[in-house]
Amino acid sequence: MENFNLVKEMKPSETKHRRTWQKKLIFRFGGSSSNNAEDYTGITKFKFQELAAATKNFASESLLGEGEYGRTFKGCLQRSGQDVAIRQVDVDSIHKIYSGHEQTMFSTIHMCSLLHHPNIVDLIGCSINDKNQMFLVYEFIYMKKPLDWNTRMKIAAGAAKGLKYLHDKFNPPAVHGNIKPSNILIGEGYEPKLSDFLVLKERIPEHDESSYASFGLVLLELISGRKEERKPSLVEWAKRKLVYGKEFTAVADPLLNGHYPEQGLCQALTLAAECLRREDVSRPHIGYVAVGSIEKEKPRELWQHAWFDFI
Repeated sequence: MENFNLVKEMKPSETKHRRTWQKKLIFRFGGSSSNNAEDYTGITKFKFQELAAATKNFASESLLGEGEYGRTFKGCLQRSGQDVAIRQVDVDSIHKIYSGHEQTMFSTIHMCSLLHHPNIVDLIGCSINDKNQMFLVYEFIYMKKPLDWNTRMKIAAGAAKGLKYLHDKFNPPAVHGNIKPSNILIGEGYEPKLSDFLVLKERIPEHDESSYASFGLVLLELISGRKEERKPSLVEWAKRKLVYGKEFTAVADPLLNGHYPEQGLCQALTLAAECLRREDVSRPHIGYVAVGSIEKEKPRELWQHAWFDFI
């Protein structure tokens, strides 16, 4: 059984500021010596040993995935028997983001602990120790496949509702900052839940616009079953099919076997194009998406105009 080495050796050139920053994290959120952390964050503090036991010492068989800011493992908490997703964060990467802005990091973790919405993954707890390790513990969401058309549109609408909650309802206002399919988990009843709020940012118009464009890509992936990282890019591939081929059904995922309403496909393609438009002012507000615009009927030919305008 392969175990991952999660401990990074401290570089000799590490600055005094970086060591001080790390100590602040430990004091706020880590170890038993931090009596104020639980009051500050409102979330549970875990000892490293408990998380190691939950993941079989972070065995390769427990690894769920690896992203820009670290690895995520599936675990089972011995104290409650609850399945959880444990994210091992690359502290070096986080230090680069928040260096000189430690309070922003503390506020971000605190903010995440306050997020409670049917389409948001709950942050259960955290753990930080003196070995350059930081862990965030989330509820575990089971992914189920394959997905029919109605389920895909339910996921899109639910993700939009989660974004609307962040954009309009949360105080202070915030945006996700990292919307992509791997950060939309599928819960009970195929209810989508947004995850990965480590890069949660203060809300500014540019972040809103980025979220809309990212949502458009997610919607296009749900429609087509095609990954963005493939070549050509997903948008270029769709443009070839829709603008030059003028055949909207060619974009639908073959795994759907033609089981989708043509009107619904037209509507979803139109909305994806609107979100992906280069002109930010012409993009729809996320609230427009969240209130069910995916299900509203529009003229069938509108998808053509939307994608021709997108060129």
